[in-house]
Amino acid sequence: MENAAAKADIQSRIQADERFGSIDLALILMTVIWGANFTAIKYSLEDLLPLSFNGLRFVIAATIMFFVMIVSGRGFRVPRRDFWKLIGLGVLANAFYQSLFITGMAHTRTGNAALIVSTTPLFSAVIGWMRRQEYFTTRGVAGLAMAFGGIVLIILNGDAQLEFGSTLLGDLILVGSTICWTVYTFAARNMVHTHGSLKATAIMMMSGTPVFLLICAPSLIQQNWSSVRPQAWAGVGYSALFAIALAHLIWNYGVRRLGSTRTAIYSNFTPVTAMLIVWVSRGEAPTAGQIIGAAIIFIGLYFVRHGMIAVAPIAHVTEVLEEEELSPGKN
Repeated sequence: MENAAAKADIQSRIQADERFGSIDLALILMTVIWGANFTAIKYSLEDLLPLSFNGLRFVIAATIMFFVMIVSGRGFRVPRRDFWKLIGLGVLANAFYQSLFITGMAHTRTGNAALIVSTTPLFSAVIGWMRRQEYFTTRGVAGLAMAFGGIVLIILNGDAQLEFGSTLLGDLILVGSTICWTVYTFAARNMVHTHGSLKATAIMMMSGTPVFLLICAPSLIQQNWSSVRPQAWAGVGYSALFAIALAHLIWNYGVRRLGSTRTAIYSNFTPVTAMLIVWVSRGEAPTAGQIIGAAIIFIGLYFVRHGMIAVAPIAHVTEVLEEEELSPGKN
């Protein structure tokens, strides 16, 4: 009975704190990084083929993660069963997802892509509910709907166009990529809890990059490297260091602390930060409709942040219980 009570107490402590804290600031930083990444990609793709750009930034990001792990002294040692799971997840997120995403983007409109990608929190909520890993109140459901509605407002009041029918193939490929990312987020959850955000992220990124490079190889061979200007290389460096390495680390840390859906909802704030960055850097002021859409997204984010309950994996609860039993005064 005492063990059950202790387990319940630990479970409640593992659940994310309702108060706005450092993890929320980190996730907002992630959205700023991703918002600025649109500009970096734009400059880079003026000189680089899409798959060349993607392949390069993942090689750099994986190399950075390798050296961070070496400097941290944590090592790459994990149980064999987890090792193969991490490799599979790395291939799913860094090879399949990236390939589907870039292919889908090439066969659809920007507005369609933004709308489809913004469904990630919705997929996450459904999968979390089905797997009984997350539970949401009416306020949480309302927040998901509001965040999605805010994205629609921003798209309809901007330059991006929506058109379904002629872009069906690209749209379906993007839906597939969104499902891949959602499955990866949930499947990686136990690994992140067990091995920590840094080690899990590093192993997954380093294992998925070689497979992705095979997909990018034809593009890398065809690339005219002599025409690549310094600003394009700067875009690759920014995207690799911040939009891939740091952002993936923050994402997985958020999943560990807040759960999948409450982390995924922050991705819907990325168009808002991108809009603000374009406003500051290029003087392109947002329309009234876009401002209203941004406000609705922010309110929706707040509702989801305070209307979802993430349940920690049982393995992690057991691990914490064992630590509690072995701590001083418990022997």
